[in-house]
Amino acid sequence: MIRIQKAFLSAALAAVALGLAACASQKEPAEQALAAVEAKFSEAGAEIQKYLPERYAELEKSVAGLRDSMAAEDYGDVVTGAAAAQDALKRAVADARVARAQALAALDSEWGELVKTMPGMISAMDRKISSQRGRPPKGMSGDEWKATIAEYDAARDAWSKAAADMTRATFEASVTAARDAKAKIAAIMEKLDVKAS
Repeated sequence: MIRIQKAFLSAALAAVALGLAACASQKEPAEQALAAVEAKFSEAGAEIQKYLPERYAELEKSVAGLRDSMAAEDYGDVVTGAAAAQDALKRAVADARVARAQALAALDSEWGELVKTMPGMISAMDRKISSQRGRPPKGMSGDEWKATIAEYDAARDAWSKAAADMTRATFEASVTAARDAKAKIAAIMEKLDVKAS
């Protein structure tokens, strides 16, 4: 009876030792797999977030799940989940680059339109301001007219700066600034019933 108990105890201890060894042997691959996913996510996350925000949220949740599994010492789940996360990250990076290319093409087209329309708008507004000879248009107080001119001048300057600062590196920011300037000038023109020349 004692011999059976000793044999059972020895077997149980051996199983625990094997389990601990298996756990320890999976810990290092799990740590490496998680570190690789986190590094890739850190490197590509901003681009994915900008062009594919929903996918970014999914990936962020996936990485958080891997961290939770690591904390719970579910090393096998981490290794398996990290492989799936790496694949999802690779696809998201490729899709984000396609979305970026499409966005840049749309911005390029928008810039072409801005270059065509803005000079006529500015010319019409400059003529309107000149024709008023410092007097406000009918139905507008002097202070309102001064504020309108100041708003127009700021928008015109923003357009000029966007056009002057245009480089490959600043392309997106320049088009966005130019778009905002156009919207402000268009609103002023509508308020004053000015038509672009």
